[in-house]
Amino acid sequence: MLLAALLAGGFVAPSGSTHGSSGGHDGDVVGDPAPLRNVPRAISTVARGELIVYRMPGMQGKQVNATAMLFLPKKAAPAGGWSLFVWGHGTVGWAPQCAPSVQLQEHGTWADGPNADLLAAVLKMGIAVVAPDYEGLGPASAGVVPGHGYYHLSSEGNSMIFAAVAAQRYLGRRLSGLWVPGGWSEGGFAALAAADASGSAAKADPALKYRGTIALAPVPDVPAMNKVLWRDIDQASRSGHAPTDHQLDQLVFANAETIYFTKTERQAGYAVDPRQVYGANMLRFYDHDWQTCLDDLNAAVRRDIQNYLSTSPSHRLNTYQGVRAGKPNALPGTRRFFEQNQGKLENSHLPGSVLWLYGTDDITSPSSVTYNVVNKMVANGNDINLSVLQGAGHYDVPTAGLPLIQARLKQLFDVRS
Repeated sequence: MLLAALLAGGFVAPSGSTHGSSGGHDGDVVGDPAPLRNVPRAISTVARGELIVYRMPGMQGKQVNATAMLFLPKKAAPAGGWSLFVWGHGTVGWAPQCAPSVQLQEHGTWADGPNADLLAAVLKMGIAVVAPDYEGLGPASAGVVPGHGYYHLSSEGNSMIFAAVAAQRYLGRRLSGLWVPGGWSEGGFAALAAADASGSAAKADPALKYRGTIALAPVPDVPAMNKVLWRDIDQASRSGHAPTDHQLDQLVFANAETIYFTKTERQAGYAVDPRQVYGANMLRFYDHDWQTCLDDLNAAVRRDIQNYLSTSPSHRLNTYQGVRAGKPNALPGTRRFFEQNQGKLENSHLPGSVLWLYGTDDITSPSSVTYNVVNKMVANGNDINLSVLQGAGHYDVPTAGLPLIQARLKQLFDVRS
């Protein structure tokens, strides 16, 4: 069914941890969970936070260590245990130190955009939350090694489902076994990937019972999104006027996060030559600044673009020596990456229902792209409830859509008000 609704300090390695080694079963908890520091007040007033280390299958076919933040409501668990919301964060970077848990523990920074209030609201409902950092993101002291599966279907899906398995094995009867993946932006894709792989969670731990998925502002088709972005950038360049802040944001977005895609493609074994993807300016960023986390990378790329535009009146947004416009989409390795990850997801039949939240002012996933993918998935037999949030931008969706998220969780978990 397609429903449209219009709505306004560092980590201390746990005892017994293994540094980069494999062994045991996927979903096993490594060592003892450690208390989380610097948890946002919205969450800390209603929940206790721990960092868990768990094992998962990595995108190179080897078992790897991964980390997740586990939040348990302060009020007692109901009869039968808490239900579990598995939360996928938005894009933070590609290097291990960009992980939300590392940023929180070592820098006192909440890296996951507007979502502390969202998670606090879920915890107030008496629902436990586990928030994986994803494969390749997390503290080195926990055995996490570089290699983030950015928009890699199995990597993101396994990061989510084995965080659920780890939470279930750690908490046992304190959890009911009912679980729902959800996430925002990159995490929206991760939540859909978790739905696609949800059968593996039940195989790993039969106590787990998947209920449905909530995807907030996912970017479902990056190549199609890039076409729209570059069309807008070309039009702005031909106007002869100085670019607006919005147009600069579009070019920054079209350039900066591409680094993370290229790193993942190469890590996962896709043959992609960065020199075919980037001009001189962005190739320098790719070679030297790939460890820079998203906010700082965006700021640095923006400064570089502004410096470029200021050096000559003939310089335009579309002549900046960054990503080579639409050309990377045509590279065989890049094309295979998106066909085998986002394309495979688009053509999957996901179990249960999906609540998909989308804001009409979201430049990261233009309306034509979102509607096209959702309609394809509905035609493929997926049960998607699309809620269109009028006037909401990418960062507004978690707040504007919170009443819908709470209502769906009450339905899926049979929460009594």
